Order: sequence, then structure tokens, then C-alpha cells
Amino acid sequence: MLFFLFFLAFQAILLAAWVSGYLDPYQKHLQELLLDYMGETKVSYGLKKSLTGKKLTEDQNLSKIQDQLGNQLGDMFGKRGLGEGIGSVLSKGL
Repeated sequence: MLFFLFFLAFQAILLAAWVSGYLDPYQKHLQELLLDYMGETKVSYGLKKSLTGKKLTEDQNLSKIQDQLGNQLGDMFGKRGLGEGIGSVLSKGL
């Protein structure tokens, strides 16, 4: 029972810290670590998600072209891509 009360108190404190904005720097740092682990930058990940997320047409061939274009453009600004420097600089500003 004591463990459950401790857990509830910890959850309440964590929720209050999240709502008040104290966890934002840590959340941003964790996001950067995870993207770096995946070999992405914020720019490359955003490009991939925005270009491949919403299909412009219901034609499967055009959807495949859209997915390939989004992935290749995102990879270009990711780690080990041609625009890695640009992607890293732009990601720092986001």
C-alpha cells in the first residue's frame, strides 16, 4: 500500500512538472538523443513525415513515388547524407 501511495505521489509530481514546463529541456534532449540513435536529424525526420504522411492521390504508383521521394529527401539531410551539415544546423534552431 505504501508503494502505491509513493507511486501516485511521484506521478502527480511528474504531471505537475510536465504541465508547468520544467521538463521541456529534458524532453528536447531526449528527442535529440533518439533521433541521433536512429541516424536522423529533426529536419530529415520532419521532411520524411511531412512528405510521406498524407497521400496526395489514391493511385498506388504515385503514392510509392511520393514515399520514395520523401524518404530520399529526408535521408539527404540525415546523418551520412549530402546535406548533413545543413540538416544539423537547421535542427539546432528547432
